[in-house]
Amino acid sequence: MSMEIERATKTLFPASGLPATNVKFFLGNSRGVSADQLAGQLTRADAQIRNGLAVAGNLDRELTVTNF
Repeated sequence: MSMEIERATKTLFPASGLPATNVKFFLGNSRGVSADQLAGQLTRADAQIRNGLAVAGNLDRELTVTNF
């Protein structure tokens, strides 16, 4: 297992505390992304949140409803 995947696994499923549940990854148009790349993005996002460089938002509030 690569270091990126090991870090992501420890982030999602820590030895103590609450593990992540019901995790989904939406790749959009990036279908060629590797497991290492996805794990790297996850660990970088986690680090940004922990360091106060990013904050959680309300995705439902940010979406725009369009009637066709």
